[in-house]
Amino acid sequence: MKNNLHIIKNNFLNNLKIKNFYKKEHNNINIINNNFYNKFIIRIKKFFFFKSFIELKTPQIEQYFYNFKLLNILKKDNGSFYLKNKILRTHTSCFQNRFLKNYFVKNNYFNLGKVFRNDLDNTHLICFHQLDFFIYNYKIKNILNLLLNFFSFFIKKKFFFKIRKTKFPFTINSFEIDLFNNFEWLELAGFGETNKNILINNKINYKTIAGGIGIDRLFFYIKKLKTIKKVYD
Repeated sequence: MKNNLHIIKNNFLNNLKIKNFYKKEHNNINIINNNFYNKFIIRIKKFFFFKSFIELKTPQIEQYFYNFKLLNILKKDNGSFYLKNKILRTHTSCFQNRFLKNYFVKNNYFNLGKVFRNDLDNTHLICFHQLDFFIYNYKIKNILNLLLNFFSFFIKKKFFFKIRKTKFPFTINSFEIDLFNNFEWLELAGFGETNKNILINNKINYKTIAGGIGIDRLFFYIKKLKTIKKVYD
């Protein structure tokens, strides 16, 4: 398929075949041996499948062009891991430009996979899972309801959150959602209207919403872990 893009259709049979799909991946970096966490990833995918999303997958070893330039992101030499003429992707938003120009139809999409950043502390990992979504013809308040329903489905108890205005290079009117955890606020998701430059580059005349969720941080929050490194123990 063009542009190294994999598409998984959103029907129940394909949901059950996700494990087999992973076995067929190539040129990807596999470091997870935690079977419980792998099942958690599959449950997240099923949530979005049941919401009528289609899953897209793009390479973990990415081109600068897709990782930075087309998403209006400035290249940071000290925040990424570089290979010869390529990079370990720093986010899963690359699918927007890989997919939209050639395959876009009026539907909702997501991409869940590993990303890599040169950042390590109690709430950051060098390699972690991120879910990016791209939604056609939604309003901001509807996205907020979707994300809060998503958190409620997995947390299964009362939680405190706040919404704050922020800035992302690939969205406008952007917001972040923080959850209260261990007497401090933990950033878990961000979203906003897709930047017009991205829509123009891909010849799209529709209003769309893009955003992302920190999957490792959600697991870290649910399991009440002391450091995010414990996710992979």
